[in-house]
Amino acid sequence: MINANVADSTKDRAAARALVKSIVLAQGNIFIRELLRRKKITIGVRKQEFETNLLQAINSGDLRLADVVEWLEEVEGWGDQHIYLYHLKDELARNPLWSSAASVQQSLPRSQQNLWDADSLVFPEEWSLTGISYNDGSLRYVWHERLKTLLRRLGMDRRDRIDGDWYQFRAYLERPDRAVMRFVLRPAKQLAAIFMQIPAEGNAHESAHSMVRDATKPLIDWKQLADFSASDVIKNLDQAVLDSQARTNVRSKKMRLTDADNYVEFANTSQEGDLAESEAIRSVRRAVKPEEFAGNVGVFLYEGRTPTQQKRTVKIEIFGEQRRIKIWAQLKANEVWSILELLTNYEQWPAKT
Repeated sequence: MINANVADSTKDRAAARALVKSIVLAQGNIFIRELLRRKKITIGVRKQEFETNLLQAINSGDLRLADVVEWLEEVEGWGDQHIYLYHLKDELARNPLWSSAASVQQSLPRSQQNLWDADSLVFPEEWSLTGISYNDGSLRYVWHERLKTLLRRLGMDRRDRIDGDWYQFRAYLERPDRAVMRFVLRPAKQLAAIFMQIPAEGNAHESAHSMVRDATKPLIDWKQLADFSASDVIKNLDQAVLDSQARTNVRSKKMRLTDADNYVEFANTSQEGDLAESEAIRSVRRAVKPEEFAGNVGVFLYEGRTPTQQKRTVKIEIFGEQRRIKIWAQLKANEVWSILELLTNYEQWPAKT
């Protein structure tokens, strides 16, 4: 992690330019616009204009490496990911270890000391632990893996004749990008989570869990972490939305309840529709007693806000058996944590309406 007070040197400007040409432009446009707006830089419309304006601001000194790094920590790898959420038991949450960053650093093994507040501007070829930090009351472990982002470049297309046949070539600019995985522990909130930008295929998530546990075991006793009650949240949140008196910024789109090998499912198949659109479905849903079932899958629409306070619908999918949460849109770190804290409000039965 880069110190925010680092001098604005030639080396820093080169590093900032390299970031702009890689992972900065891989972020969502609304977040890039926020960075430009925050630093009072001309915004533009397309990615190429963003790039030009960002590079000019770096050259003029209006945008520093520390500004870019701080912004990346808020947006890179947040949302559009799978999340495994945990509750800290009292023994772990009240551990004196969390009293200061110095005590956390001193407790790290020698093999991890070089990762403390480490430079995060790396692109490893495979998943690698790249940084450990403790600030704002949160312990963070971060892993990175190199990716590639392809940007369409129409002006570079060409048509060539080869061995008597005509070939059309479509051009894409290849930019370095990277995937991010995090483990974050927040003692004061008694919450911890693994954030993965890894497809839920085969044993990929099991391998990632092992990677996280192995790296964090010098500080974390995983027996002191309790799994997120995903099944109850599916039922309780849907029940809260169903209650006409409930005031929430969440809509219910799909819920599957299971009992042994049997299931009942309620769903709306339109893009942003919800179950409340049909009074007939609401009536049938009211006749079902969720406490007699396990919550298997729940899909909810969360009404968020863009950095300019425009409404933005975010799809959240919860998998009861796997205790897994999937957020289907890129967000900022604080938005992701707001969603997770909202979900924890519905872990007790009956629903808190």
